[in-house]
Amino acid sequence: MRAGITTAVIPAAGIGSRARDFFPDKPKGFIPIDGATLIERSVGLLESRGVTRIVLVVGFRADCYREFAASRSSIEIVENHQYANSGSMASVACGIDRVDHDLLLLESDLYYEPRALDELFADERADVVLASGATDAGDEYWVEAPDGSLKGLSPHVESLASVDGEFVGITKVSAELAQRMLKRYTSASSAEQISMRYEADALLGAALEHDVGVRVVDDLLWGEVDCLEQFHGLQSRIEAARGRGVQL
Repeated sequence: MRAGITTAVIPAAGIGSRARDFFPDKPKGFIPIDGATLIERSVGLLESRGVTRIVLVVGFRADCYREFAASRSSIEIVENHQYANSGSMASVACGIDRVDHDLLLLESDLYYEPRALDELFADERADVVLASGATDAGDEYWVEAPDGSLKGLSPHVESLASVDGEFVGITKVSAELAQRMLKRYTSASSAEQISMRYEADALLGAALEHDVGVRVVDDLLWGEVDCLEQFHGLQSRIEAARGRGVQL
């Protein structure tokens, strides 16, 4: 692990409108899959890899996360009071504003195998986006990184010069990159802040000025859960992976 990376920031404030059709009462991080909730699994994996501070940015049903964090000394709760009327970068900004050193930035609705973290921590570069092969999830963000550095990030394949992987949603962020992302947010107009996405706007914008590496793990098992179809698809892939002997 790169020295000093013992902090993770997890933006978890969103309403998750698509998931509310099948999971209406709690945030997406509490969706249960493979014997644990998504947030419970993720926090456990982070702690097992030496992460001792987890800044959890909450909003919708913040009480659920506060109850979850009550017995976990590693978790620090930060609230995004504007979660209902802001893009994902608003929550990320709330989190990284509390950290003055290198960190891991990851989304709250992810299921991922443990080596996702191992691959990032093994990379010597200060700033690294994790990417995978295609998951066929239906709402992919594609990564353009022809030379191993982030050059493009978009849900629209036609807007990229090349497609070199699928964005996972787990990124190693140096203190310098975090401040560049934060500056892009704080210097934007109010209208721009409302719609600013952390990955395609702040992260990519900063990467065009500051080198951000991309580590592609073609066969990585992971998935996000935004809808019932993704939930069932991820369950099937988990079962298939276990059948092949993958350690999850």
